[in-house]
Amino acid sequence: MEVKKVRKKIATILLFLLALCIIQCSPKRQIIKEEEEGVLKRRVQEYWSCRIKGEWERCYLYESPNYREETKIQAYVNQNARFPMKWEGYEIMDLWTYDGEGHVKLLVKYRYLIPKIQGKGVFGRTTGERWEKKDGEWYRISEEVR
Repeated sequence: MEVKKVRKKIATILLFLLALCIIQCSPKRQIIKEEEEGVLKRRVQEYWSCRIKGEWERCYLYESPNYREETKIQAYVNQNARFPMKWEGYEIMDLWTYDGEGHVKLLVKYRYLIPKIQGKGVFGRTTGERWEKKDGEWYRISEEVR
């Protein structure tokens, strides 16, 4: 009778260990990846919201540290404020991360501020952006630095 109780306890412990091993395997890596992509998505949304509002000083803070070392904030603001387009909207089409680098595919909507083209409406195009993770934060890699 005592042997049956011991076997039952051993079987219960083995089932518990098996369940624990199944829970601790690969899904944990996927959860981390999803969390990382969620953080990047939030940063991309914040950045593009600032662009649409024309908040260039705030946009500058999302640019990579390397870019900010080379480009002063006033030059960045002046360059973007004089740009002959106004950003109207964006949609994240695809987003993925790998080894500290993020890739974002966007559909951006814009309107030209040039008088001859201004009345033609809103245009859209698909574009890609690269982001990098430095010191625990995601930053956009500007085309000028690539």
